[in-house]
Amino acid sequence: MIRSMQPGELPPDPAGIAARLCRRLAAVGDQEQRARALGRLLAQHDPEVIAAVLAQIIEAADRRDRGADLLVKAMISPGLRFVWDEGLALKVVAYARRDGRYDLAGMFLDLPPLDARLEPPAPPLPRAMAKVPLGVRRSLARRNDIGVIERLLGDPDLAVIANLLNNPRITELEVVRMAARSPVREAVLTAIARHPRWGIRHRVRVTLAHNPGTPTGITLGLLHLLLDQELEELAHDGRLSQVVCSRAEALLAGRSAGDR
Repeated sequence: MIRSMQPGELPPDPAGIAARLCRRLAAVGDQEQRARALGRLLAQHDPEVIAAVLAQIIEAADRRDRGADLLVKAMISPGLRFVWDEGLALKVVAYARRDGRYDLAGMFLDLPPLDARLEPPAPPLPRAMAKVPLGVRRSLARRNDIGVIERLLGDPDLAVIANLLNNPRITELEVVRMAARSPVREAVLTAIARHPRWGIRHRVRVTLAHNPGTPTGITLGLLHLLLDQELEELAHDGRLSQVVCSRAEALLAGRSAGDR
């Protein structure tokens, strides 16, 4: 949407828009509904303004402003981009890059998890499940049996993973183990990061950020939700891409400068 300003009309205030969005959408309980609402409200503005507002939301999250962390989470959800056409998303990315906000641009580009490396083939099934048919594994993932759940944690099938994440018997401990696995399909880590129950758990977020298989765009979004000590550890994690390590260092430096 490209809209010309009318005579006498004041230019948009990205910081003010971001603050209003944080207040308004913090009350939305469902993560995907929040993401879609954010997408619809942002789409009322020009791409340049959208990029500036998203940058302001990220900075608000860095300051720990109320509600901003929820919107950063919404930014890495597919719900936001579901209501945008591809052209709008690309224009937002272009303005973010123009303004030097490569962290923001990266969150929307779905970059590969590692620089110059494609996702590896799906790892083999755990030995205990190697001969179990796929349909049976998908059914087992719904069962209230922690022993079966544990044997399925390394399953590469996305339907199995979805059933496990939605299983009321699974605990944060098992989800963290899933998020820490390597090698693992990128889509599995994406499913964990975007899950409405588990993607908001801090321990899960930290584990995903440290996994070199997590898509770069998701990791860049998670950085703004982590504590200073956690950013320090990420900045020196030699398994991660230079994009992630450099952004963690820059974010930490910015927080330190703001505390002076």
